[in-house]
Amino acid sequence: MNAALQTNQYYPQNTTQYHAKNTTQDQGQNTNQTSSQNIASDAPKLSIIIPVYNGEHYIENTVRSVLSSSWHDLELLLIDDGSTDSSLAICNRLAETDTRIKVYHKANGGIAEARNYGLIHANGNHIGFCDQDDEVHEDMYQKMLERIALDGSQAAICGCYRQKRSGKCVTFQKYTDDVFERPQIRQKLLLPMLFKGFAAYVNDKISIYPTIWNCVISRQLIEDKKMLFNSFVNYEDDLIMLLQLLLKADRISTLSDIFYYWNTNTHSESHHSAVRYIPGLASKQQNLIDYITGSLTDHEVSPEVIAQYTYVQHCRNALLQLDNMAALNDCKFLRKMKDLRTCNCIRYIQSSPYTVKPAKGFIRNTILIPMLCKNHVAAAYVLNQLLNALRLCVEKYQITEKLERMLKNRTP
Repeated sequence: MNAALQTNQYYPQNTTQYHAKNTTQDQGQNTNQTSSQNIASDAPKLSIIIPVYNGEHYIENTVRSVLSSSWHDLELLLIDDGSTDSSLAICNRLAETDTRIKVYHKANGGIAEARNYGLIHANGNHIGFCDQDDEVHEDMYQKMLERIALDGSQAAICGCYRQKRSGKCVTFQKYTDDVFERPQIRQKLLLPMLFKGFAAYVNDKISIYPTIWNCVISRQLIEDKKMLFNSFVNYEDDLIMLLQLLLKADRISTLSDIFYYWNTNTHSESHHSAVRYIPGLASKQQNLIDYITGSLTDHEVSPEVIAQYTYVQHCRNALLQLDNMAALNDCKFLRKMKDLRTCNCIRYIQSSPYTVKPAKGFIRNTILIPMLCKNHVAAAYVLNQLLNALRLCVEKYQITEKLERMLKNRTP
């Protein structure tokens, strides 16, 4: 196993569990002590893990959404990751109203660590994940568990809406009602996910992104295959867990139902992370590439596919380098351009023998990557800032929704 994934790194000791008026000291179990043999016959069918960090404005709504599920045999694990607001107090209050809620408090370590911590303490036969500001359809977990039982699958994946600030929902991920086995999982799910935004290995019947909150996974699979979350750069823990699922599962069910509501909350930590400077970004990006390509190699994915993916990921890394350099306020423009031109990912896509065309509809991929390949770095940097400013303006002032309303009012 990769040294970065050793379990002891993730799970802090001497944490405190709060559960339905019963406070006990948790001795910080090691995950190696947990095995499928420990799943009690009376264990809940489903465990839902929600990491919580400064989510006082929305965590109660999310908890009530999950508890309103038509599938009642569940436990809800709220992992407070060192919140500095009233999130923990809210979670404790909610736990007093429903014995299915278990609240844990730990020092801040990030969402990957919080999710792994939840995996230690989960008792369910199946595991699901939810973000602290999202919502789920009341039938989501029942339908997914029914499909897992019917198909004999190790996991199920459903569609997802993106819920805008106006309350309007647009389809973000969609699937067909199918059952995939190896090697169809690789061809129909894994490769379309890895090459999202690029014109290779496209599955026109679905729209898949690297998210884990629209999945329900067998706990046995997670434990037997030692599946864990990890983060190398920022918020790619979903990608890493989904990668493991799609490489290691023997059978996966997909549902055409769109059950998960991803709230694009402009006040959330993940939203603001895009404008924060990430020190040592290049080496972190390379570690991520090494991990993913190593996993693909271990599962005998062809060298050509791995080479194409390496090019694609370097393209994504180059775009993130543009964002990262823009967030470095105390650096002069000419120095930024010098650093970008010597950046490994930009130099890689300029010289790589493998190229993959961007997919239509992905504006930054389509416009900026060809500019970087031709070494028009300064122009790409400036244009990227303009595109980001335009995107944020559209989101903040709900320009798309206003234009749609204007067009509807003009329709005879």
